[in-house]
Amino acid sequence: MAINLIGIAESYKKNLRIIAGDNDPQTKISPVGFLQMLLENNIKTRIDEVKRTGTGHNHEVKLRYMKRGTKADVTDRDDCLTPLSPIWGEATINRTFFSKIGISIKDRELRDWETEASKGLSIGDPSASVSNAMYQTMLSKLQGMFQKINENLLLTQSTKWGINAKTSSSAPQSVTFSNGITIGDGVMKLIRDFQFNEMIGTPLIVGNGSVIDYNMAQMLKVSTDLQGFGRNTTWRAYEDLNSISAWGDNHFGVFAEGSVGFVDFQKYAPGFSHDTGSSIKFRLPFPVMLSDGSVIAMTFDAQLVNNPCNVYDDDDNLLVEEGWGFILSKSYGLFTAPDDMYQSTDRLSGVNGSFHYIGAAQNGTIVAPADGSIWPIT
Repeated sequence: MAINLIGIAESYKKNLRIIAGDNDPQTKISPVGFLQMLLENNIKTRIDEVKRTGTGHNHEVKLRYMKRGTKADVTDRDDCLTPLSPIWGEATINRTFFSKIGISIKDRELRDWETEASKGLSIGDPSASVSNAMYQTMLSKLQGMFQKINENLLLTQSTKWGINAKTSSSAPQSVTFSNGITIGDGVMKLIRDFQFNEMIGTPLIVGNGSVIDYNMAQMLKVSTDLQGFGRNTTWRAYEDLNSISAWGDNHFGVFAEGSVGFVDFQKYAPGFSHDTGSSIKFRLPFPVMLSDGSVIAMTFDAQLVNNPCNVYDDDDNLLVEEGWGFILSKSYGLFTAPDDMYQSTDRLSGVNGSFHYIGAAQNGTIVAPADGSIWPIT
């Protein structure tokens, strides 16, 4: 008896999901910590409100900022002169990048799949109907899209590090994380640097290596240990595997809230989203769970294109086959606070709220006292 292969591709996908569960490799997304931090950071909402990026129009937006005064502005002379005038700076919010992925599914392929795969599914704003097979295929391609967007943002940030007023340099500072509280410990340096640079709010850490390991160790605690460390609530940390190639092994950034932000431009906003009969342009939000369990959400510009019939050239070669094309794209950029926010005579000259570090871990040893009791790791 002949083996019926109809539907085997979709059946295999379903079986793999049943077996693998949350570890299904088809839709697993590697952690993109920098992008996640940017999307969670409330500056994104502020940028959207300022730029009206959801309208679909191309607007150039410039931020203006007045530089704070310094001691050099103060005079000891009692007279009627007012020699001071406001010192203004200006920066532009740009959407630098464009990323796109697309898939095509031929009608003949849909006919070879199971009935469930060819059923319609309403998605997006305004609503568009796609087949289950097309939607599931696009989900499996989102990994590449998120990784590319995150990579572009990381590489941009690699040239945007601000000066650390503690060292008067933007070069990465080395810090060592240990198990006990010491004045020279890496944790103390991060906190003191943050304060010394007059940053306010919760430090946001993105990177890889020892700083993530240290944060994980602290988060596993339920109470204060014998060394005085408890569950970490001092900062929020985000692991980013792509930062290894973009910034370096064990490199990480510490960001003040509001110092960096995701610039989100939506091309197919109302007024620019439409159905032409053969093409539908709309916006499609994707809430995505990363492999570390965290969830991020992003809205893409989507286009559904129908090829109603086969197209041949003069030599009878098939150019376009009857079926559907599904395109996802994103226009975006990275906002970083200007590095000239302070006057050249200000102690914070060159500071922009993003600080670069290289982490290392101190190897611990367990010391057994003479009485046989066990002391903590030192």
